[in-house]
Amino acid sequence: MNQLYNPVFISKVLKGYLFDIDRLWKINENELQKYRDKQFRKMVNFAYTVPLYRDLYKKAGVHPNEIKGLKDITKLPVVSKDELKKYYPNGLISSRINKNKLIEVSTSGTTGRSLSIYVDLHDVVMGLFGYIRMLREYGINWRRDRMTIIGDFSPHTVESGYINRGLFSKMQNSFLFKNMQWLDTNDKPENLIEKINSFKPDFLGGYVGMLGHIALLKEKGHGKDINPRVIGSTGSVLDDTLRKFIREAFDAQLFETYASTEAGPIAFQCKKGGYHVLSDYIHLEIIEGGEHVLHGEPGHVAVTKLYGVGTPIIRYTAMNDIVAPLSEKCTCGLSGELIKKVYGRDILSLYLSGGKVLLPSSITQIFSRILYELKTNKVIDLQVIQHSFKKIEIRVVIDEKLRNKGPSIEKIFLIIKNGFQEKVGPDAEIIIKEVEKIDKKLPRIVTKVDKNEFKIKRYV
Repeated sequence: MNQLYNPVFISKVLKGYLFDIDRLWKINENELQKYRDKQFRKMVNFAYTVPLYRDLYKKAGVHPNEIKGLKDITKLPVVSKDELKKYYPNGLISSRINKNKLIEVSTSGTTGRSLSIYVDLHDVVMGLFGYIRMLREYGINWRRDRMTIIGDFSPHTVESGYINRGLFSKMQNSFLFKNMQWLDTNDKPENLIEKINSFKPDFLGGYVGMLGHIALLKEKGHGKDINPRVIGSTGSVLDDTLRKFIREAFDAQLFETYASTEAGPIAFQCKKGGYHVLSDYIHLEIIEGGEHVLHGEPGHVAVTKLYGVGTPIIRYTAMNDIVAPLSEKCTCGLSGELIKKVYGRDILSLYLSGGKVLLPSSITQIFSRILYELKTNKVIDLQVIQHSFKKIEIRVVIDEKLRNKGPSIEKIFLIIKNGFQEKVGPDAEIIIKEVEKIDKKLPRIVTKVDKNEFKIKRYV
């Protein structure tokens, strides 16, 4: 039976639409904490019916009855990607749930290690409610305004699972999504901008890199009918200069979102600039050196998802993200926790002499300069390989159609080399090679430095 024709399912969805979306505007911190504790207890009890978690909790000598709220979360063991992969597929599913009703989704594999987990249709709806919450903050009505979403619709990605194998497969003839345009970020920017131009969206959402490429084409005179009121970015860190470049190219408001395949929507920036965790959906622990970081300083994320009957995500550490929490309150009025900054994935960092770690946010700043300084889309792929503290190799793929247009290859290479030299110091050897293609099975940033022998002193 199609779940969308199930009255019980429909009632849950309607209740969620009426009460979940605006929750953080309507309740105070004490009410929110009680709600979070209740949801956490439910998730821990549910996780105990999943072989992976039952085995982990028994080994740790902890029972769900001992967990009264989030204050007890440290009694539970953390969960790694290797453990989820070891128990895949059936060990990730509750004995109470019919596997045929679940949707399998996979992480992007940008770190070189893809992971598959399961969600159900209600998980999908809840995730979309989280995004509707973000849109409401910026005055975008998901039912009336025209929306273009540029996602990764490769097989088994979360976007493909949520849309192609989730809602759309169940609502093929529905009127609800007629105002939405779904595009694939794996398409060429030149093709995408033509499709977006014909659709004329009020909202444009997509991955940071693709938004940058489209903004450059817009600046060069393409996409004259693309005039969104609001733009939402996702997928990687958006540095201040690239943010300004995209915002000015479209003359639109721009906000950043933080999400993952495993946890769904996690946080977003409000109009006041505060970076808000969806605290009724997600609990974040920021941990460094075995201790919780409470304010300002960066640490590693452990994420707990407070809803869903697919694969539970409780104290999951393998997102490898570096995030700085903020203990202050935003003037916008939303309840819940704040993030000071998302730095990117630790596993995609470079390790430098003196205990310094060059985070993805800093690496992104280097490559962004090709777009907003040289005004070219000539570079279509990149890979960074750190051979040692003193030797970094950058492999670059050039668009042959643009090779002889705009800035020279030498000038592009010089921008990259100078950018890395500024970050890692004058003594490091920076090697830049042009290659025909990048191996998609490998991470975009690879370090051969032994991280087990590396003592972190400072993030750059």
